[in-house]
Amino acid sequence: MDIGHAVLGAFGRAHTYDARRNAYLWLGAFWGLLIPVFAVTLAMSVERLSPFDIVRAQPSLLLLFACPVLSAVLFGALGTVRHCARVEHERLTDGWKELAMTDYLTGLYNRRFVMQNLTRMLVDSRVTGRPVTVILIDLDGFKDVNDSSGHLEGDRVLCEAAQALKSAMRRTDILGRYGGDEFILLKASDRTAAVRLVNRAIAAVRENTGLALCAGIGCWPQDGTSPEELIEAADTRLLKLKRSHHDAKSLAR
Repeated sequence: MDIGHAVLGAFGRAHTYDARRNAYLWLGAFWGLLIPVFAVTLAMSVERLSPFDIVRAQPSLLLLFACPVLSAVLFGALGTVRHCARVEHERLTDGWKELAMTDYLTGLYNRRFVMQNLTRMLVDSRVTGRPVTVILIDLDGFKDVNDSSGHLEGDRVLCEAAQALKSAMRRTDILGRYGGDEFILLKASDRTAAVRLVNRAIAAVRENTGLALCAGIGCWPQDGTSPEELIEAADTRLLKLKRSHHDAKSLAR
């Protein structure tokens, strides 16, 4: 943030970002008012005159009554700068948080964030008894795209596949990039619902990229009770499917 620009902009806005909420503005007006009051009181005690006589004798004192306005503008500008700095800090903090939990290429959640959510979902499931499924997804034929068209084209296809997968899932589902051309999806449902989701994902990915996909599913509690056990179960099924289906058709088991 350009601090100089912020300061000039702040002084250019006498009412600041919100005069009612900006305590600095009202604090400045209060302290600015004390200056002429103190000056007149001091002059009264020294000259033994009334306030009106003091003002008539020393008309320059009237200029001091501009202090509340000037002080309010000064303090209000400082409050505006502080407010702008806080907003910028929050924006940067949100940006770093987003970077910490998203994959730089696809914009999906990263592996670390997905694993943290899987752990949380399993803790909740032990209380509620609600099933949880882990789905590992691998793009079939993606290596051929990289080899024939280059990595830039491969990155583009990977991003399109990620968006296609997002279009097939529900808001409560958690989709992330597991690594390379593999994705991981968490769903609070049983195996039947997970298979339906995989079938929607197959159609969406094929329509958007022309590629097929393989998917392996691990279900809590049948296939394991820990994140590692569920991922291992899903990965085992995924490997079996990849070995047995090389005809551009993908199934979920």
